[in-house]
Amino acid sequence: MPSPTYVPVVQNGVALTPTSVTVDPGPVAIVGETDTDDVLTVKVDDDAFNQLVVNANGRVELGGGDAPPDVALFRDGSVRLHTTNTFVTEGDLVLDVAGGGLFVREGANARSGVATLVAGAATVNTTEVTANSRIQLTSQADGGTVGFLRVSARVAGTSFTITSSSGTDTSTVAWFMVEPAS
Repeated sequence: MPSPTYVPVVQNGVALTPTSVTVDPGPVAIVGETDTDDVLTVKVDDDAFNQLVVNANGRVELGGGDAPPDVALFRDGSVRLHTTNTFVTEGDLVLDVAGGGLFVREGANARSGVATLVAGAATVNTTEVTANSRIQLTSQADGGTVGFLRVSARVAGTSFTITSSSGTDTSTVAWFMVEPAS
């Protein structure tokens, strides 16, 4: 029996009706009229919403079926993969090319930044700090009489304090904060 060139796809007796479907003998091409058209959706029969939505532009949206999809994975410009929520991996995160790196945005309520010591101390205000935060410190520009650095205090959800062993340390200190995985 010859291979069909078109196989109708049906769900609950309703035929799939995209703008075009091509099977020639390569992969199936599903083309939407606009880049935001949903070209593929997957839903469990009793769910209120789709669990998987693929837009014509390649955006993949995922949800639990009890609400609209709440996570998306998509290309956001030049050679970047973007997610709208937290990305979790059960394996390693590998930067496989020399020169690749980790970029962390700095600013208000950040997990990375710089602080300038005044009389050997600086308070960093960030709502991101927790009782379990692991905070790394390193001097970026030595000033005054340099001492060793430590986190001497923290208020979860508010701030942490960097203190030098020298009360006359005026160094500029970079800090980077991570959380242990649960």
